[in-house]
Amino acid sequence: MSELDLDLALNFALITAKKGADLAVEYHKKGIDLDIKNKSPRDFVTEADFDVQNLIIGEIKKNYPDHRVVAEEEGADNIGDPDSPYRWVIDPIDGTKPFMHGREEFGVILGLMKNDEIILGVMILPLQNDEFKCIKGQGVFYDNKPVVLRKTKDMNEAMICTNFRGREEIIDGVPRVPVPLCASIENYGCAADELGKILKGQNDGATFHGPRIWDLAVGFMMIEEAGGKAEWQLDDPDDVRSAVLGCASTEPIFDELREFTFEKIAKIESKID
Repeated sequence: MSELDLDLALNFALITAKKGADLAVEYHKKGIDLDIKNKSPRDFVTEADFDVQNLIIGEIKKNYPDHRVVAEEEGADNIGDPDSPYRWVIDPIDGTKPFMHGREEFGVILGLMKNDEIILGVMILPLQNDEFKCIKGQGVFYDNKPVVLRKTKDMNEAMICTNFRGREEIIDGVPRVPVPLCASIENYGCAADELGKILKGQNDGATFHGPRIWDLAVGFMMIEEAGGKAEWQLDDPDDVRSAVLGCASTEPIFDELREFTFEKIAKIESKID
């Protein structure tokens, strides 16, 4: 197998993700006419998710027929050469719930793994005109400009995104949500936007449990490339589709955010379960 040209692969990812984003925008204009299905509580999928994913997979088959694929929706597990070290990671519409509500917080994420490591990726948020791209070891770029993270002082001034809503502990009928102690907690329902705002210098960190590798791996790599820190693990190390526990942030607050994510959350969720 010949050595992969990473620049060409990144250009392919960017062009393909933009095609997917253009299709998503066309569906977004339909609004309430979308065919919406409920996969599980708080987990929705639309016909747009499938069509955008199929478009991206079709482009991968034409340009990198040996490469494997892991994607959010069904129909991608048996693509490519099972012995290939390369695997494309696809989130066709990250932020399905905002997308369903006609909001702008949605995007397309496309990354490439070699063995178990993300080596390049792109995040496109079309209605916010945000474009992020990165080759591991070569820096990350936002709208073709090198990314510089915010110089966070400490957690007391940090704005953090979290998706722990949905893992509430109900006490006397009142839901109590685990959150880190910081200046502000936000949840946009779109990992690309939540991680993208860190890359734009508008937020400081994010912590998650429940999203999948296609939601987080590319953005986490980008934050590391920009000088921040990130760490994640699969709930089931043998299942690439299992839930991810992880966090990413600017360097000064990472240790505290990591402790919250990997130590405090585990204790809280064990009590809820």
